[in-house]
Amino acid sequence: MCRHIEAVLQSTNGKIQGKDGAAAQLNIHPNTLRSRMNKLGLPFGRKAIRTNSS
Repeated sequence: MCRHIEAVLQSTNGKIQGKDGAAAQLNIHPNTLRSRMNKLGLPFGRKAIRTNSS
């Protein structure tokens, strides 16, 4: 599950919501995706920006 979410996020350039976001591709609500990412320890939002730039 973790690898699949990471692959979809990479294909959407990290975009979670919107018609061209990862949640739409996974056919789940954006908040559900964020919750699963949090549970799996995948960074998103400002956390992802900080970890990628460091």
